Amino acid sequence: MSTAKVDLFNQYFQIDETVDVNLKTIADHLVPIDNDALELRIPPLFKLANEVNALEQSALRPLRQLGDLAEELAQFLKAQSRKIDLIMAHILATEHQDEQKTQAHSFGGGGLILNDLADHSIGQQFCTKIFLHHEAAAVFCYTEVILKEPLTQGWQYTMAFSRIRPEDQELMVRASLHSQSRQLRKRRKNEQN
Repeated sequence: MSTAKVDLFNQYFQIDETVDVNLKTIADHLVPIDNDALELRIPPLFKLANEVNALEQSALRPLRQLGDLAEELAQFLKAQSRKIDLIMAHILATEHQDEQKTQAHSFGGGGLILNDLADHSIGQQFCTKIFLHHEAAAVFCYTEVILKEPLTQGWQYTMAFSRIRPEDQELMVRASLHSQSRQLRKRRKNEQN
């Protein structure tokens, strides 16, 4: 496989954390040729979930400038938003039952790493749905197998994004950094006990 694709994948930080993924193998010609074509294929529910997430972020920023009184209001709004996020995450997770459901054990801005029993070739394209439960968001994109390593049972695949919206790739980067922060807090807590 092209070392350029591996190099591009490695430019992004990867975090070891499990995320739910739906995969559907597709032929190369079915990968959208540009972001406009990708936008047309993204299911409306995925767009809605990410818009809700973006609205929450932009709505809370002005409250931070109001001082201490706004803190309680911000906490209330975060709780309300979290309820909506949980409902959206559940609805998204139950969509598209016909696809292969699996879990990636590592993710980041360059793609995913996952184990699978199925034998896919390098270059195999997938229509991919990634469910980021901690972010209450989901990403609809296309991935390609760029590395394949044998395991005792099955294979470990490194899957790079072959087509992803820039805002979704940014979401993947943010999610990996948030995951690292959670892991660091957990480690500190364990060391203190």
